[in-house]
Amino acid sequence: MTDRHFLSGRIVTALLLGAIAGFLAALFASDAFFDWAFARHHNMLSWAVRPLLVLPFIFFAWRRNLNGILTTILALLTSMFWFPAPAETGPRVADFLAMEQERLRAGLDLKNLLGLAAVLAYGWALAAAFWMRSLLIGGAVVVAGAAGKMVWSMIEGGESGTALLPFAIGGAVVVVAALILFAMRRKPLDRRHRHTDKIDPGYRAQ
Repeated sequence: MTDRHFLSGRIVTALLLGAIAGFLAALFASDAFFDWAFARHHNMLSWAVRPLLVLPFIFFAWRRNLNGILTTILALLTSMFWFPAPAETGPRVADFLAMEQERLRAGLDLKNLLGLAAVLAYGWALAAAFWMRSLLIGGAVVVAGAAGKMVWSMIEGGESGTALLPFAIGGAVVVVAALILFAMRRKPLDRRHRHTDKIDPGYRAQ
């Protein structure tokens, strides 16, 4: 990698980090933006797309592409307002998001600090597992993260937390299925490479 490419990559990294920080600052500094974003987050499409964005996160971690990981994080954060606000909202969804808004507006109390630590730990573990090219550990992290999200939603949201369960379970199933398919596809390739490596170099040169 040339110095020019390295510098351009670091500039992109800085821009992505600035965009993430800017979004979070705007979300918590502006009540109007906060309410606007959550009104659109009532659209269930935003609930469906979020678990699926784990796939590009995994892909970029596997490729050891930091800027790709940061781009996916930005997409995860902003996906809450990608879709228009729905005309109607189910009572469980409305109650759950009301709880979520109240919790976020509570500031950095103990609950929110623990929640932030859990989210950061999950993101780090997921990135580290696939950065080290471990499908087994990565899959376990995906399942553990989905389980933790479901437990949190039920504890904090009560009955309204059940609204999240189909998306958490469905997202985990899709991601794990994708990992299994990828692992199955890699096995024939690995065997082919091992077979090729055993062929005499002199024979291959003929």
